[in-house]
Amino acid sequence: MENKLKILIVDDEVNLLKTLSDILSKNGYDVSVARDAHTALRTLEKGGFDIALLDVRMPQMNGVELLEKIKQEHRGIEVIIMTAYGTIDTAIKSIKLGAYAYMLKPLDIDEMLTNIQKIVKLKALKDEARFLQWQLEEQHGYKNIIGNSGAIKRVVDTIKKVSASDSTVLTMGGSGTGKEMVSDAIHYSSRRYAKPYVKINCAAFPENLLESELFGYEKGAFTGADKQKKGKFEVADGGTLFLDEIGDMPLAMQAKLLRVLEKGEFERLGGNEVIKVNVRFIAATNQNLEKMIKEKYFRSDLFYRLNTVIINLPSLVERKEDIPLLIGHFIENFSTEMNKKAPKVVKEAMDLIMSYPWPGNVRELANAIERATIFCEDGVIRPSDLPPNIQAGHAEVPSAETSGDLTLEVLEKRHISNTLKHTKGNKNEAARVLGIHRETLYKKIKKFNIKDV
Repeated sequence: MENKLKILIVDDEVNLLKTLSDILSKNGYDVSVARDAHTALRTLEKGGFDIALLDVRMPQMNGVELLEKIKQEHRGIEVIIMTAYGTIDTAIKSIKLGAYAYMLKPLDIDEMLTNIQKIVKLKALKDEARFLQWQLEEQHGYKNIIGNSGAIKRVVDTIKKVSASDSTVLTMGGSGTGKEMVSDAIHYSSRRYAKPYVKINCAAFPENLLESELFGYEKGAFTGADKQKKGKFEVADGGTLFLDEIGDMPLAMQAKLLRVLEKGEFERLGGNEVIKVNVRFIAATNQNLEKMIKEKYFRSDLFYRLNTVIINLPSLVERKEDIPLLIGHFIENFSTEMNKKAPKVVKEAMDLIMSYPWPGNVRELANAIERATIFCEDGVIRPSDLPPNIQAGHAEVPSAETSGDLTLEVLEKRHISNTLKHTKGNKNEAARVLGIHRETLYKKIKKFNIKDV
């Protein structure tokens, strides 16, 4: 059975209390009454009330003062002010304090019932919005960032804090550490959760295309521009724009981005109209921006504008204690998708996983567990179910006693080379196995001077 809407009427006129109470009760509402503000506050403490109807002139505490108190202590309650002594100042103050409506006595009962019905609809919309936000937070929020390590707990704590603001956030970490997931969590936990959430990978476009993607263009701005197109800045208005791989943005584009960050305005390509936007920016990079500033590849003023809040994501090797939890999470998800019983991981396979250097971080682990879940038999993940490069990687990862000056970069180069051998030089497949973007793989091949396999 549907719960009745609970209404509290507060007025020192006994006759009005009785009349209004009878009318509202006959219309299906659960009605309580109070003859003064203090009694009203005690009644509200019992909880469950949806609407309060308040007279202005009452002893001890007037209706406007009671309204302020209710909005401080019982924010979910909508308030209608009633008075026989209406003034513009009182009406304005009441609305500013959060009153839903301001009604003059003698009351128009039809108007009162209409206002209450509007509140019922408003309450339903608010409940629906809260449920939507809960769903989005469950699917994309910080609860999906799995781990009990101190490093990941600090990340989650920062996400919770920055979600309540509109501050620009710069997320830094290696490929596959979860930078996009952090951006998702911030957006869907913020007050912008129902607004546009737009993502763009700055490394995926050449400079001229990146500019048109971000800024949009007018019809005739260049060959092939046969109609006007909104850019990502415009599409994200009111919401959040995630700029992935910001370190790969060309210098000329960085200057133009800085203007949007500072002034919230820009022009489309080929246009003169200044377009203003309200966008929350989250940027991410796997590069050392401070080093890039020294080498003149990244603007210092843009860096200082982006780094209001910096979130440093640890590599998977730096949070090894989280690996068993992550494996359990991935197995549960993939098993559900595949409609099969969640497999167990034998000790030998777990030893391989724990010994592996994971240059592709969490993304590579997820890919490995997905593959193992597909190929495993009898509900057990064995070493043979893991990707070949992980099996090979285990044999080649040196122990602490024999590693000497071997660095993570050397291990990463070796791992990428082995993966390319296993994929017979297929870079698309190698990038998928490694759990990194194809563009990132090309950069690492160039960085480590890896010859064609």
